[in-house]
Amino acid sequence: MHAPSFQLFGLSHWAALGATVAAAAVMVRLHRSAGASVPFRNQVNAVLAGMLLLSVAVDPLLTWLRHRSEPEIALRLIRETALPLYLCDAAAVILAVALLTRRRCWVEVGYLWGLAGAVQGLLTPTLQYDWPSAEYFTFFIEHGGAPVAAIGLVFGMGLRPQPGAFRRGVLWGWVYMGVVGLLNFPLGTNYGFLRHKPEVTSILDYMGPEPWYLIPLQGVGILFFALLLLPFRREWRIRRSHPSADPAAMTGV
Repeated sequence: MHAPSFQLFGLSHWAALGATVAAAAVMVRLHRSAGASVPFRNQVNAVLAGMLLLSVAVDPLLTWLRHRSEPEIALRLIRETALPLYLCDAAAVILAVALLTRRRCWVEVGYLWGLAGAVQGLLTPTLQYDWPSAEYFTFFIEHGGAPVAAIGLVFGMGLRPQPGAFRRGVLWGWVYMGVVGLLNFPLGTNYGFLRHKPEVTSILDYMGPEPWYLIPLQGVGILFFALLLLPFRREWRIRRSHPSADPAAMTGV
């Protein structure tokens, strides 16, 4: 299996970014359209959920296939890089569940993690192989599909975050960091980039030396969460003042 090295902001990168934006717009329009039947919308949600889950699950298999001629190296790479322990992996699984269940507890965390985390992955991918490799497609299905699902759920289906979403998003983020940070030690891995920065260029390169980059990293995440929830704060204030107000009328969703 041979493929060229991925080029940051090369043609294939821009194509993936453009496809993500277009898919998000289609997802919102589909769920706001009176002409689209409920069964068809549910089928689209199920397909997107399946793609997200498959993109996460297939990573170990692709790693094995690429390095199967050297089994020891393949198994080491699977342990070090292909287990579903990255934040974007968790966001993809959470959003897949949210698409299938439409439960707000999943939607809120998926919306915050999917946009704050996966968009960063879209802009500065930690991707080694370029188009037309299988890794290229699974990477951008996961990191592009997550924001598409998040935007579709919140702005298409109207499953808006509720008061307290900021606190819940931050707390679950700390839980993720605690659990994965502890797993990194016995596994000897760097999931979540909690032990050191990735070897390829990323936004973490601008956050200071190791291990202090984790402090501004959390600050950036918290800032993103706050910005992502800004569109809903007016609605929350009105609901506190007028509990009987219609949320849909406040936002137009």
